[in-house]
Amino acid sequence: MLTLERHKKILRLLEVNKSLTVMELCSELFVSPATVRRDLVVLEKEGLLKRSYGGAVINESYTDQIPLSLRSTKNLKAKKKICSKAAEFIKAGQTIFIDNSSTTYFLVPFLKSIPDLTVVTNNPVICTALAEHKIRCFCTGGEMLSGSIALVGSEAERFVSGINADACFISSCGYDDKFCYDISKRERDLKIAMLEHSKKRFYLCDTSKKGKEFPFTITSVINIDKIIDET
Repeated sequence: MLTLERHKKILRLLEVNKSLTVMELCSELFVSPATVRRDLVVLEKEGLLKRSYGGAVINESYTDQIPLSLRSTKNLKAKKKICSKAAEFIKAGQTIFIDNSSTTYFLVPFLKSIPDLTVVTNNPVICTALAEHKIRCFCTGGEMLSGSIALVGSEAERFVSGINADACFISSCGYDDKFCYDISKRERDLKIAMLEHSKKRFYLCDTSKKGKEFPFTITSVINIDKIIDET
């Protein structure tokens, strides 16, 4: 089993069980205790879990950094409705940014009927989905975060800064009446770059995230042209 697949399985197991011992994980993954401990160290550094004596517990405050394949199954109906509404603001011939989020992932099917569209994203999974729908797309370079499958860092930000987009569509783990927040500084920095190089700025977030504050501020809500939720 590849390291990334092993990390995903650990997080899936913790989502269900909340806490597991190293030996329980060894039994599920068919690997040695040393391998499990190394995996737990990596996932803890990314804020996805907390190591405990002899095992680990899921970090409930940081579930938005759980891999896209897991996050995309949460609030599915709301996310599809949000993206259906967001797609109405996208016109033929535009260039748009889509960030790395489980909400914006669901924009992809709504884009295939918009001609001559160009999409720039920092998520290889979203980029692949766009290509499968024959939508012209670019994926930023940069360092990939193994938890969220996001490309981040100076290379990703440099790529984004070289593009003048008509609009950007971003999401995050929380917002309130003043600011939009994120839990990952590096993903936050990339979202800021997208906002700064877009003519129009759209924030997509379901109402379950309203009123939730996290360590890193993305932008003030006054800098967002429209907040789109499922209501």
